[in-house]
Amino acid sequence: MRRPDGPNYTRRPQPKPKDGERAPSGRDNVLKIIPLGGNEETGGRNCSVLQYGRELLVIDLGLQWPEDDMPGVDYIIPDVSFLRGKEKDIRGLVITHGHMDHTGGVPHLVPTLGNPPIYGSDLTCAMIQKKVEDVAPDKKLRLNTVKSRDRIKLGVFRLEFFSLSHSIPGSLGVVIETPAGRVVHTGDFKLDLHAHVSNRTDLDAVKRIGAQGVLCLMCDSTNAYAPGHQPSEEEIDRNIQGMFTQTPGRIIIATFSSLLSRVQQILSAAEKYNRKVLVEGFSMRTNIEIGKQLGYIRVKPTTIIPWEEAKKLPPNRYLVLCTGAQGEDNAVLMRIANHEHKYLRIERGDLVVFSSSVIPGNERSISRLKDGLLREGATIIDTKVLDIHAGGHAKQEDIADFIRLIRPKYFMPIEGNYTSLLENKKIAMRTGIPEKNTLIADNGQVVEFQNGQGYVTNVRHPIEYVFVDGLGIGDVNALVLRDRKQLAGDGMIIVVAQINSRTGKHGKIDVISRGLTHMKEQGRFISGMVAVVKKSLADKEPRMKPQDKDLRDKIRRELEKFVFHKTHRQPMVVPIIIEA
Repeated sequence: MRRPDGPNYTRRPQPKPKDGERAPSGRDNVLKIIPLGGNEETGGRNCSVLQYGRELLVIDLGLQWPEDDMPGVDYIIPDVSFLRGKEKDIRGLVITHGHMDHTGGVPHLVPTLGNPPIYGSDLTCAMIQKKVEDVAPDKKLRLNTVKSRDRIKLGVFRLEFFSLSHSIPGSLGVVIETPAGRVVHTGDFKLDLHAHVSNRTDLDAVKRIGAQGVLCLMCDSTNAYAPGHQPSEEEIDRNIQGMFTQTPGRIIIATFSSLLSRVQQILSAAEKYNRKVLVEGFSMRTNIEIGKQLGYIRVKPTTIIPWEEAKKLPPNRYLVLCTGAQGEDNAVLMRIANHEHKYLRIERGDLVVFSSSVIPGNERSISRLKDGLLREGATIIDTKVLDIHAGGHAKQEDIADFIRLIRPKYFMPIEGNYTSLLENKKIAMRTGIPEKNTLIADNGQVVEFQNGQGYVTNVRHPIEYVFVDGLGIGDVNALVLRDRKQLAGDGMIIVVAQINSRTGKHGKIDVISRGLTHMKEQGRFISGMVAVVKKSLADKEPRMKPQDKDLRDKIRRELEKFVFHKTHRQPMVVPIIIEA
């Protein structure tokens, strides 16, 4: 099951073979690249595997947030079935940066994969450690910190790391040197030569890597559809400071809690213009503390204050820094707008700033949030009004510049839906890479390299959604989601019928409905359902026993027909037969 589409959660058809697909070589001395996630979705469950012989290297292990047709699911993690039975061959796990779509699967999956060593920047490892403490405090991971230009050897793989700009400090690209050639994996990146030193692209290292020769570039495709360059953080900083000088009232800024470079800009501007900062949101407070410990956040001890102090200040003397820029129901900004926050309310004259890009799928909830804020009298600034956010993903010209620096023989777009992968392919071709050297793979599809030649094979390892719901991992499947959607859409009917085990005659019959209807003639409707159940029991075949599944199915079918005729709805019907 790739995703549950439609009311019956039908399977999506298997992708059609692409032009140029080949049968695998069947040899051991080839390099294989298998994306286990991230190549059919935007911003979700990123995970790639490199294999040479029996040895394996895993890059990223992220989560994907659920879609609207996945009720009750907390998030989705990569399907690592391909790695089962190969745990001893996993030489290591590289995490390119600390965002959840690259780290979220680590606490759940790493302990089941033989607990391989994990490599990432200091911030990435600290954020993983915090997440593990929250999710699986009894698990101890083998975390190893690396920095730009560090080199390590993991079995047959020789790795070198290099810093790249992104919307979180400590983001690293990685060069993987294999017997088949060098592969460069970007993770998420953009090119920003004016970013803070902790988040700047190591351009000299990138040029040197390109000059040494690169067999394949695995490149972020998230923003491949967007023309031009990403704005520089230097420009964003000027606009943020201008906002402080022009706002006479209170400022409420919502941004991603992991966007520590933006958080630092806001804290520095607050200190410069004599405003205190009230930090709201568990993840925001947690990440600021981690950033302070590692030196990514520098702030005076008196700048961040609690509500008890902030409420004594006039509105123009403090700002609120919070989560919720994506319109999440339980995040701080939505709770403020809905009057559900413990002490914060929107006041007329407040300036609310959305310093974030809109994640696809969140448009409706963000629009609803903005409506609520405007009704309360707030003024809103977002990226449509002023450049107060620079996305973390390279746009078309940034990608083209990076390709020219790396000069790969083959180009493999990753991290995006199929539309984005195709757009990234076009960018590569525009820089001079031949179309036959651009390799697009579906999740689970194997790409091979041997003797300097690369190609997409026709081998596809099965990839399914692995749902995390509460403490359950993988115990929710398409059937469970189908039932949940039916319950949410049409409600439920429970029938409890007593049958005498000796005579076979029915006794009391109770019908309970939830979420189905609230009609004035509810009693008559219930009586009609009881009559249908009685008739089904009376018409049952003599050999049917009270606990026969066929008898319950007969009651279910007859009730479904009756209810649909009366209401044109299809609730879940659960017959329960009790022997008296």
